[in-house]
Amino acid sequence: MKLGFSKLGLLTTVLLVGVLGSCFLSGCSTTRKVKNTLSLNNLHIQAAIAEDEGDDQLAYELWSEYVERRPQSALAEYRLGKVETRLGQYEQAIGHLRVAYDLQPGNIEYLEALADALVLSNRIDTLMSLLRQTVNEGETGSGYLRLSKYAQQVGQMDEAREALLLAIAQSKGTSAEPYLNMADFARSIQDTKTEIEYLRYALWFDRSDPTVLARLNDLGLIPGPSLALRPAF
Repeated sequence: MKLGFSKLGLLTTVLLVGVLGSCFLSGCSTTRKVKNTLSLNNLHIQAAIAEDEGDDQLAYELWSEYVERRPQSALAEYRLGKVETRLGQYEQAIGHLRVAYDLQPGNIEYLEALADALVLSNRIDTLMSLLRQTVNEGETGSGYLRLSKYAQQVGQMDEAREALLLAIAQSKGTSAEPYLNMADFARSIQDTKTEIEYLRYALWFDRSDPTVLARLNDLGLIPGPSLALRPAF
């Protein structure tokens, strides 16, 4: 989340009071720990400001220093990895994003950032292995949709289609999303028959969905509730 300058100043004040208060209550006899914590907090804030202002080179330098001083911060590893990705430093980004994900397994934001870096570095085997291993992470069926999305990005269309079928099976008719994803996939490979079929399945969830009806109309079908097909699940 991006913070404006005034909000960041307020955050610094709150952190200062909190740290000093904690030190007072615990009977701290030295200010070294307090100064170090405040220094790290300020470094975090300055790195965030640099990102907000679009200065990725400065953000890279600041996040690098932060990670060096506090290497077990999942958030800092993630933010550094994202900056490195934007700078085209894909191998470094993969390393930091993998650390972030390992520190917080199940964090989908970290997982997808790592997947993005793997795509950009053309490490396809590693990407697909990661996505297959994490298909059960996230909401029901979302892991297979994620696998399909990235498989399409790297041209593995057979695996993408299989992942979509598994997402549909796993969702058990609870959502139109996997059917719409299959319709989109079919359109991408110019399979009009399959596109129509899955749009009709998606229409079963909402027979008045204007987007689905418009797509069916564009494909030459007369819009109407009777177009809906009940999915088999």
